[in-house]
Amino acid sequence: MDAVLKQKKRISLLDNKGSLNGRVPVLLVDANQSRASLLKRALIEYGYDIVAKLDDVSNLTHQSRQYSFDAIVIGIDAPDTNALSAIAALNVENPHPIVMFAEKDTPYIIKTAVKAGVNAYIVDDIQPQRLKTIITVAILRFKEHQALVQELEQTKTKLEQRKVLERAKGLLMNKQGISEEEAYASIRKVAMDKGKTLAVTAENIIDVFSLIER
Repeated sequence: MDAVLKQKKRISLLDNKGSLNGRVPVLLVDANQSRASLLKRALIEYGYDIVAKLDDVSNLTHQSRQYSFDAIVIGIDAPDTNALSAIAALNVENPHPIVMFAEKDTPYIIKTAVKAGVNAYIVDDIQPQRLKTIITVAILRFKEHQALVQELEQTKTKLEQRKVLERAKGLLMNKQGISEEEAYASIRKVAMDKGKTLAVTAENIIDVFSLIER
């Protein structure tokens, strides 16, 4: 359940902050000063607010907590294992849309970068006029992915709750010699009386029988 709430919060944060029609706050990461300057000028020109400029991604998860932004723009020669590990860690703890401008690529690097959480991988092609479209698409892809993750988490939670309910019904049927319908009605009544969900009530019933059998 906590995972579902986290996913909802992540999506709502994007909805409540910078609009795609306004000045979108972004975090810029690039150790190459020449490329960083080009990206900075392009971002500002096309309606983005740069909340901070970092030199590398090695401590991205920690540093990202200090700022409020809607997307991350990374300039890099070629993402190595350490850089991709840092991005993957961020994607687990504090995921955000990521656009990466790289000088080099291979099918393996691109595949690994996308798996780590990069939403757009652009090779040797910083065209300011395309920047807004690239970032907008990256943000939309990110939000779509987060929605799918949220849906998956909700599905998993429902399946787990159903298993718990079935187990509790089975225990009541075996221990009290009642039918499945009676067992369900009993759980439902207790849930209503206690103001609890069926899943929580079922877990409590399972715990009680576990204590009795010790």
